[in-house]
Amino acid sequence: MSLNPNLWVSVLQVLFILIVATSLVQACTAAAKIVWRKRARPAGVDFPRTPNIDVLEAKSVALGLSQLGSNQNNVIEKEMQLHKDLYYMLQNLEHHPEVLPQSRDLLISLFSETLTSACKEPDLGILRVKHYTPENLAAFLQREQDETMQKWEQYMARRWAGCPTEMFQDREEAKWWLRQIAPVKYVDGAWLGHINKITTPFALRRITKDAWQVLSEELGDGDLSKNHVHVYRELMKEIESELPEGDTPDFIHPRHKMDEPQVWKAAIVQLLISLFPHEFLPETLGFNLHYEGITLETLKAAKELEELKLNAYYFVLHISIDNADSGHTAIAMHTVTEYISHIEATHGNAAAQDAWKRVQAGYILSEHLPTTPDCPSMKTSAIHRFPSSESERDVIQVFRAKAPVAHKIHCSSRLKIGRRTLVDWLKPEDFVSQRWQRDFLHDLSNTRTWVRKGDGHRSKLVQEISWPGKMFGSFTQTEVEIVKKWIDSLANPDVQSYWTFVGRTKVPADRVCQYRDIRADYPVFSPIPSEDFPSLPSISASLLPFPILGSTITTAAGPNLSKMLPLWFTHPCLLESFVCIPARTATDTGSSVTRLLRAQYGFDAEGPGVAGMDEARRPKAFGLVEIGLEMVTRSELSAPSSLRDVLQTWPSKFALLMLHLSMRPIENRGLLIGLACAFVGLQDAIASSTHLLSSGSREALEQMVRRERESLEFCLEELRHHDKQRYHEACRGFCLGRTEIENSFDQIDLHLKGFEVGIQ
Repeated sequence: MSLNPNLWVSVLQVLFILIVATSLVQACTAAAKIVWRKRARPAGVDFPRTPNIDVLEAKSVALGLSQLGSNQNNVIEKEMQLHKDLYYMLQNLEHHPEVLPQSRDLLISLFSETLTSACKEPDLGILRVKHYTPENLAAFLQREQDETMQKWEQYMARRWAGCPTEMFQDREEAKWWLRQIAPVKYVDGAWLGHINKITTPFALRRITKDAWQVLSEELGDGDLSKNHVHVYRELMKEIESELPEGDTPDFIHPRHKMDEPQVWKAAIVQLLISLFPHEFLPETLGFNLHYEGITLETLKAAKELEELKLNAYYFVLHISIDNADSGHTAIAMHTVTEYISHIEATHGNAAAQDAWKRVQAGYILSEHLPTTPDCPSMKTSAIHRFPSSESERDVIQVFRAKAPVAHKIHCSSRLKIGRRTLVDWLKPEDFVSQRWQRDFLHDLSNTRTWVRKGDGHRSKLVQEISWPGKMFGSFTQTEVEIVKKWIDSLANPDVQSYWTFVGRTKVPADRVCQYRDIRADYPVFSPIPSEDFPSLPSISASLLPFPILGSTITTAAGPNLSKMLPLWFTHPCLLESFVCIPARTATDTGSSVTRLLRAQYGFDAEGPGVAGMDEARRPKAFGLVEIGLEMVTRSELSAPSSLRDVLQTWPSKFALLMLHLSMRPIENRGLLIGLACAFVGLQDAIASSTHLLSSGSREALEQMVRRERESLEFCLEELRHHDKQRYHEACRGFCLGRTEIENSFDQIDLHLKGFEVGIQ
């Protein structure tokens, strides 16, 4: 059957009209979309172009990115929970000694993480000081301070010109910020909490004492109203934060919604850095050197909080007390210079330069871990700062210059880098956007085919733009080196980075924590041998209250030095750990113990102000250790270099018992206070001995005893009125100590003023 030719023509005409109409509809639809997009796009906002992929592929990419983000969030949340758990356990270490190996590993990994980041820019920051001299350090710190002050002046100029606040949008946001940083502020001073232990080698004690002075002033020098943790807790009450005490398990509970990961990380670092005070002393001094510097953020916060009618005193206090002339910044620099001078004098210049590397590691740890979050309203401008490094800046300049030329050359390429094709990435009109550039570098760095993070030489990208690669000649040799340097900078932190940087031989944490000598190491939580623990005397309840501070010892003959000296050099350990955790010092008892330790360490009596550098400049300080060394010298004995040296020369089971008890200040609080009371009697007796001490030392010891008694009287009254059980333990501790002291004298009479004591 054949159709009429005219009919075929008509059918073809209809089909042609349908095709044209369909095309017109599609064209109009596309034009409408373009117009809508242009109208919907706000001025000045960059929108990444969507790659030409079908719907299923788009869903797949979106799902992949969503899963990637979810996985990253899970990792961050798990890490934050670990830091929260450690935050509690490290403040209650005697109940969780099993975390010590993990804590040391974490500290070293954080050193490695921050060093890896800093070493990407070796000509910036403290790494610019390649060779240590006191002059080089002073010049560096002056430049840092000048830069901060210049930024402060620029900030003030912007504010005077009418620009808005840069920290907080409003009062509620400021309260949110203050609450979020509480984990850091509740451990204020903890980075020095474990320093200046009695197990510190005696030659280093003047240096660690000066560092401990910073801790003392953080603790208010024993004045609760000046204690920095107390000041911040009062601020939390003012803004009705309803936060519990910082060393309790409730503080880390999610219900408090303190969920800024970097805050918890920074807080953990403060608790970790001095936890092993003998192994990481130079790192601790370096951390202190940076942390005590005045920051732009502190200056801004003080101003903007006052503008919002919120109490800014905590921040004002740090601006004044951290000053570089006589304050904490000056003390921090002094301790570093004294430490390195000591190393140079005892071990030579090469060892001093190695010590400087370790100081740098501590400084960088503080510098590269921000302690505060950005407020929600400020995060849009602060998040993902780009470029974040010099190598990132240089490599993006290279690719931005290549984009206009390379875009069309690669038009036939189907190569895909992350979420887009290479052709789409290189579109010149899009590559001007910083967001686009950042996304490009992110996707390129994670394309394993082309980039081997940390190994530019073996990366395909570098090989292809080098001889005899396919793109050889498209990049100059300088540009090739820039790309290679950027890839090298992408290396993930290697725990070996710390050991390599400081030149130390790696020692596993398990070995370090397992083989520890309580006479020289800290902390040590080995069990007390039962045969070394004497039975505690029981005291009749009818004899309480027990006037244990009224005791005096009258010596008919000199002490047996082989028994007395190990007790003398060891007993300063008794209350040292009471102030390791700042949260526990923000009480009346904690303040009393702080004053007692200041007396035992040889600090001048507390006044209405702070001593600052005046204390460091004092020609001679009479602490218990210095007085003990004088007794050794005047008795013509060989001077010990450390507590271990003392206890090797004159072994004493009771001295070891005191060291073990002192590691658990929460559990043994009453017992330790009682023992401390007994040893005040020993000090009083030694102060009357003309042949053991010079007149100046006897006078200093008498003043020390008066200050200790005042502090201990308060501690005993607190126990007597608020904790009868621990008061009873204190009485037992006193009797235990008194008995041992009696045994260290050849002939002894013990008198208790105003009260006869019966011992059952």
